[in-house]
Amino acid sequence: MNHVGVDLHKETSLFYIVDKNGKKISSKNVTNNPEVLKQYFEQIPMPFILAVEATYNWYYFVDIAEQYAEKVFLANSYELKAFAKRHKKTDKIDARLIATILQKGFLPVVTIADKQTRQVRELLRYRMKLVTDRSRNISRLKALLDRLGINSNGDFTTYKRLKAISAKNTTTIYKKLVINYIERITELTQKLKSIEKDISAVSCNDQHMVNLMSIPGIADFSAALIKTEIIDISRFASFNRLCAYAGLAPRVSASANKIFHGPLNKNRRKNLQWILLENVYHFIKAIPEMQEKYEIYKQRKGHNTAKVALARAMLKIIYHVLKEQRPFYFSSRNCQIQSVASPALSGV
Repeated sequence: MNHVGVDLHKETSLFYIVDKNGKKISSKNVTNNPEVLKQYFEQIPMPFILAVEATYNWYYFVDIAEQYAEKVFLANSYELKAFAKRHKKTDKIDARLIATILQKGFLPVVTIADKQTRQVRELLRYRMKLVTDRSRNISRLKALLDRLGINSNGDFTTYKRLKAISAKNTTTIYKKLVINYIERITELTQKLKSIEKDISAVSCNDQHMVNLMSIPGIADFSAALIKTEIIDISRFASFNRLCAYAGLAPRVSASANKIFHGPLNKNRRKNLQWILLENVYHFIKAIPEMQEKYEIYKQRKGHNTAKVALARAMLKIIYHVLKEQRPFYFSSRNCQIQSVASPALSGV
């Protein structure tokens, strides 16, 4: 069995191939054109397994590689750094490192999401970017209104508040700027409404997401984000592993009689951690028992520690809901499983 390590970039990829004993067979820099990649894969001595670092553009590369390789792996970029040389770094060294660690069986990997999960992820990330863009434009508009002495209070995500903005007593340039900001915010709001309909359709077509929506604080978007970040709950043998994956487990440094508990681990699923910490307040308010726990933790450890502790409790419920394939309680949402594919997933 041959082992292939790939250092993937935007336009080219560096392939490094070793045999079962770790001896180099060949190395080559290949253009990232799908047809060129297919031709090169056909030239690699069969059978082989391949590993590529999890970069931003791995989707199409992995889909092509899976047609030729016995098995394809995504290398964990964060943990891969522990194997790398500190004083020297080139594409060839990186590819050789991946191939060598793969051959020895020590490669740190991340799960390759299926095509449908990837598509839903991109839909969710697009929605998150729209919210970010709208918030940025609202902040700029409010700053401009403050400089002009115009009232900037209120919710600028509503059409009613945007229509109430008046810049009549300002110069032509300022009027134009205000109008452009309002038009941009209105356009982003309309796009958000359309995307949220697609996300709602996706959530209602997935039984796991419907079960997640039975948990207080989790709506359509949150359920879809949690499910696509976890991918498959069977990957986690215990709740503690899921907790570490979500970035809710503190760092621990213990030596002899000394134990130090540090901040949350940086090697985590960023979006999963974010959505849990965002929704935890709704979760706390909905369940009296959680309110009591929050107050106790808050008095003992402070607000931030209490927030993380309750987010961990929320994640434990998520773990059991997904593991046992059941709702947390009978949801009041009028959301039923549909047999027809949602508009957001058409064409898959």
